[in-house]
Amino acid sequence: MAILKERKRGIFTSLVIVSMLVFLGTNRTFAEETQTEDPIFKKGEISTINIEIDEADFQNMLDNPMDEEYKEGTVTYNGITIGYTGVRVKGNSSLMTVAGSDSDRYSFKLEFNKFIEQNLAGYTKINLNNNFADPSYMREYLTYDVLDKMGLEAPNYSYVNVSINGEHYGLYLAVENLEEPYLERNFGNSTGNLYKADTGASLTWKDGMSIDETGLIMKSGRKNNTKLLEFIEALSDGKDVESYFDVDKYLRYLAVGTVMVDMDSYQGMMSHNYYLYEQNGKFTFLAWDHNMSIGGMMGQDRDTQKEMLIDEPTIGAVKDHPLVNYVLSDSEYKEQYHRYVQQTVDLLVDIESRVDELKSLIGDDVKKDPTAFYSYDEFLANTGDESVDGYPGIVGFMKDRLEHVQKQLDGEIPSYVNGEGISGGSIPVNMAGMGNGEMPEGMPPMGKGGMPEGMPAMGNGEMPEGMPAMGRGGMLEGMQGMGRGGMPWGGGNRGANQQDQLKELITVAVLLVLLVGSLLFVNCFKRYRGYKRVRK
Repeated sequence: MAILKERKRGIFTSLVIVSMLVFLGTNRTFAEETQTEDPIFKKGEISTINIEIDEADFQNMLDNPMDEEYKEGTVTYNGITIGYTGVRVKGNSSLMTVAGSDSDRYSFKLEFNKFIEQNLAGYTKINLNNNFADPSYMREYLTYDVLDKMGLEAPNYSYVNVSINGEHYGLYLAVENLEEPYLERNFGNSTGNLYKADTGASLTWKDGMSIDETGLIMKSGRKNNTKLLEFIEALSDGKDVESYFDVDKYLRYLAVGTVMVDMDSYQGMMSHNYYLYEQNGKFTFLAWDHNMSIGGMMGQDRDTQKEMLIDEPTIGAVKDHPLVNYVLSDSEYKEQYHRYVQQTVDLLVDIESRVDELKSLIGDDVKKDPTAFYSYDEFLANTGDESVDGYPGIVGFMKDRLEHVQKQLDGEIPSYVNGEGISGGSIPVNMAGMGNGEMPEGMPPMGKGGMPEGMPAMGNGEMPEGMPAMGRGGMLEGMQGMGRGGMPWGGGNRGANQQDQLKELITVAVLLVLLVGSLLFVNCFKRYRGYKRVRK
């Protein structure tokens, strides 16, 4: 009996000790979570940031945006102050378009370790995106939100009110840069090879090609220790791809991009806006830059976009996008992809309430935004059912899109017709390498002043003799303007023959020339304006 009582006491004591350990462990975990709450990217809140920068440096930045030169500033982000920070404007199409307009609403890059070794709460670079080409302010935020819920490695992001030298500058979307801190958090290390896709990084194999010809720019890692070319060749052969590439994660990404019609991406005409991270010879596809998601890229009518087929979800032929072509040519991968498409649809069923939540969060700040590309009324219209500058209303577009995708999944309508994708024209040249100022393969090299060799410079703002004059917005007189934050492409015919492609090539070349010329004119004008201010 005494032994039984002793055993009961022992069991009771053990239970008490275990309970205390569980309680203490739970409290420790809660404390750790509280302590590690991200002080920079706060979902459901609008952060604040003030950039203190010398007025002359800031004006020089605005007058010479294409230089993308870093200036030194002091940043206060959600009450945390960090000096000696590199500040510059950033962007590609957005940078060029703003530079050619009356607006100074540039996106900015903050590099905290540009001048000294330091970080901001663990972050070394943060991008402040200006919501270019998005009257709703929501396209990129919503896309990252869905990618995150689909189990993908989305960067951290949140809305932020930006001030320059204490003066309110605008409501932006802050997005962490894809580099060491991001890689450490998502992959456990940053010792692999990180590549960023330049324009034309379609992953198309050419015999004897070099890494420089892939359009993938190494941001970190070792160029002499990579299997990038082996991966692209395997993709071309359709063999052993799984040993080089995380197919499952790409299927998730493809599902989100397809349902949300995110075509300023690998699936689109430019084959860009993504990263690849290589660990031990295996690559993971990383999403990037989604401000033209939800039908915001193509400049086509709403019906064309919402009815994009889920099994040919590309601008132009599927075969011209080797990664899409590979996964959708495999029956097992396609079946898994369809499951992810359904999951994406299910996540977006409550799109109206999600948009209402974001409107409640940012609406007042949109109304007060001093540099906004669009009015508050246009913001309200574009979050609902109305198109603004050709960008479809988010709720109306997504409701129609989800209904159409569901019918494809249920077999009520076809999900595949002929593999030609959405008509948007094709650019029959290798666009890789344009990011470094080179011309596409087959076009004349660049001469002085940013013009192709053999053509006169346009530094004085005039057009070459015999060409039509420039109208407002940097476009040729008689041509349709680009809209506030818009892009000039979008036309074209499916299955164009070689003659049509040649015409398109000539058109693209002319547009590139005109764009460079208009930017040179704006740059010279701004320099002159700055000179006049100094003289005064």
